Amino acid sequence: MHLRSGKFTILMSVYHQDNYKFLNAAFESIKNNTLLPDEIVLVEDGPLSKDLTETINHWEKKLNFKIVKLKKNVGLGKALNAGLELCNNELVIRADADDINRTTRFERQVDFMFKNPEVGISSAWIQEFEEMPCDRGFVRKVPAKEGLNHFSKRYCPFNHPAVIFRKSLILRHGGYGNEFLYEDYALWMKLLHSNVIGDNLQEVLVDMRFTDQTYSRRGGFKYFLSEIKNQYLFFKRDYINFSDFFINVASRSFVRLIPNEIRKIIYKYILRKKHD
Repeated sequence: MHLRSGKFTILMSVYHQDNYKFLNAAFESIKNNTLLPDEIVLVEDGPLSKDLTETINHWEKKLNFKIVKLKKNVGLGKALNAGLELCNNELVIRADADDINRTTRFERQVDFMFKNPEVGISSAWIQEFEEMPCDRGFVRKVPAKEGLNHFSKRYCPFNHPAVIFRKSLILRHGGYGNEFLYEDYALWMKLLHSNVIGDNLQEVLVDMRFTDQTYSRRGGFKYFLSEIKNQYLFFKRDYINFSDFFINVASRSFVRLIPNEIRKIIYKYILRKKHD
């Protein structure tokens, strides 16, 4: 049973390649939270499959949906911008269509933002899983505010599936950009270098689904070119220095261009740390 409803919006985007069973589990995790949103803005990024549509129709009766239907697939950044414009609350929580929100996620994050009005954006740790939550134990940890600027020179400073932010602040800085696969990272860097205060709760609040398709999406020549382009933009905007640029491109390019099976091993056993 949830405790109460709160004045915050959940922003989610779904597109045709999403799995309807995973989407159902994501909605279930929202319903089971101790603090429920008074609004969910769901962006349908282009035409959806019959199974996805039926899943959404089923949950629309149980959760307070505001559905935004886009005629064609425009990509995550543009889809989220379309939904963000229609969010009625200042506090917006991002949720992905295939991840599991832990039962206290919304309560912990909303409470944190109310108690820390100077913070514009925050996230938490995420724990990756393949079939069932906690079946892998790998956690992506992001630092608290004191270590964010240094950390951001090498890694994305916030876990996007676990983010909460203030709507007006995001809109003031132009919303999500069009950077391929960098829509979130580029926005976070812009915020931090505009003196927006960020922070991260030092606990796992989201279980992130990590499948073979996830490994495949994180490789390939297109991703490799995007990596170089966006790291160069970071350098030109003085987010990072040349040494950071060189190290980032060299290390990331290797991971993007190697075969998928090797990339999977590197992600599972080198780039991820187990949760104690």
